[in-house]
Amino acid sequence: MDHTCSVRQAAPEDAEALARLHLECWRETYTHLLSPGFMARQGVEERLAMWRHLLAGPHAGRQYVANDAGKLVGFAGSLPPEEGLREQAELWGIYLLASHHGRGLGQALLEAAIGSEAAALWVAEDNPRAQAFYQRHGFVFTGARDTIEDWEGLAEVRMARPAGLARPAG
Repeated sequence: MDHTCSVRQAAPEDAEALARLHLECWRETYTHLLSPGFMARQGVEERLAMWRHLLAGPHAGRQYVANDAGKLVGFAGSLPPEEGLREQAELWGIYLLASHHGRGLGQALLEAAIGSEAAALWVAEDNPRAQAFYQRHGFVFTGARDTIEDWEGLAEVRMARPAGLARPAG
């Protein structure tokens, strides 16, 4: 990992910067998958409310940020296994500005958010870069597929990995 970059636990005072970063990363990731009109309707306000809620809630300790010389450039978050809801940890999100891909921050964020826990996630079906990243970290396709109707029917596929796999294979 680049010496100016680090990963730390997210804090409530990060909420506003995270909301802006979330939207910027989201636009970089999904612009080719969603219409310009849909993208134009996305705003910081909804993400700010989400981050304030998340960073004040019981799972705040499972949310992490990557920074480069003090500027937030990525984040990852997970939820723990919970009886009746999730059999394993859920990686609900991991995003990194494209300008910071390839520096080891994605791996550092993944390790911070889920360590070597058994975990699962949903990833856009048409996001081969993310899928390859997860596969390098032990995730496999489960065969489950879903669509997010509120996101213009965006197709997602489910990936999961067993406990004990944190570092890339090979």
